[in-house]
Amino acid sequence: MRIGVFATHPIQYQVPIWRGLAALPDTDVTVYYFSDRSVRGGRDPQFGRDVAWDVDLLGGYRSIFLTRDAELSKPNRARLRRSHLKELEGLDWVFINGYNHAFERQIVRFKPQNHYRVFIRGEFSDEPKGEPESLGLRARELLRRVYLHWFYSHVDAFGVIGVAARRHLERLGVEPWRTFSSPYCIDTVSLEAQIQRNDRSAVRERLGVEPSSVVVLFSGKLIPWKAPLLLGEAVMSLPDDAVLLYVGDGPLRPEIERRLRPRLQQRLIMPGFVNQSALGSFYAAADIFVLPSARDKWGLVVNEAQQFALPVIVSDRVGCRHDLVVDGETGFVFAFDDVKALSSRLRQLLVNRELRETMGTAGRRRVLASYTTEAAVRGIASAMGLRGASPSMSPGGLLSRA
Repeated sequence: MRIGVFATHPIQYQVPIWRGLAALPDTDVTVYYFSDRSVRGGRDPQFGRDVAWDVDLLGGYRSIFLTRDAELSKPNRARLRRSHLKELEGLDWVFINGYNHAFERQIVRFKPQNHYRVFIRGEFSDEPKGEPESLGLRARELLRRVYLHWFYSHVDAFGVIGVAARRHLERLGVEPWRTFSSPYCIDTVSLEAQIQRNDRSAVRERLGVEPSSVVVLFSGKLIPWKAPLLLGEAVMSLPDDAVLLYVGDGPLRPEIERRLRPRLQQRLIMPGFVNQSALGSFYAAADIFVLPSARDKWGLVVNEAQQFALPVIVSDRVGCRHDLVVDGETGFVFAFDDVKALSSRLRQLLVNRELRETMGTAGRRRVLASYTTEAAVRGIASAMGLRGASPSMSPGGLLSRA
């Protein structure tokens, strides 16, 4: 079976899926990209610096760069040119990740003449974005709904990453027989290798963290909608054994330093941008993970934190709360912008090591039981009528160590 995957650029969270599909028997998989910036490196305006991921994003599957410099911030610029159309010929399935880019619309338009079927797996969501109600917002939502009805009518199968995605598809009238569970996931196997090679005590010593301190971790871009300052305000009200660790960079970094450093002093740790191969050391050093975003369709950093057996606290604007955060069991959900509520949940975990460990263990079991590359590929294989996921993708005993 010939499968063509059309994606914007190599993304560390998607590449394991492409490798998994390529490993399935009787498949011929090619991934087509429109930009190579994540491989060769380039300016990331949200990180505020040049970024090139230090993990292999091209090995284990066949890929072709249709273009190398598409301006991905402008969705209409990523499009199939006339010379690219031959790549659609002879395909059995075309896999896309969304509906916003020009090439994704072209793929559904060219479907009748090429006789392929379309599979889509994306961050579908109707979660509120925190915008005030207005006529303009209602008009945009109506136009979006009309557009999606048209787009979805050309899709043969949907990979459903979680609860919010399934609710969205149900609201749009997508029949259940066109939907297949393909849980959102990270590279669980590679992350487990980082767990094995990072010694918690050694990492904390390098960071200057006392053995008795409790480390609260934020990992992500320091940008307004990720709300890192909201977390900072909550931590400043905690006792002096709380350490705040920001892993990431962005335009809010100077403001965080200005507002938090006078109170937290050495208890504020900001290593800046950390590449993929080194992320595990900071998760290993942490005790609690917080994602306080104003909006986040999922939040894959929560998957990472849970694999490291950390209890998690997320705002009620973070999409994965429906799937990964069982309130009181694997972590807590708080109302966005409620600093007191966030501080209260942090304090509850800060003083109770047993609760932290119990929640962390429950979260690790949850993510390794269902939110793995193997589970995601299995759902895609089912949708396309392929044989199941390759054993080589299996976490292989990870759950038994949870």
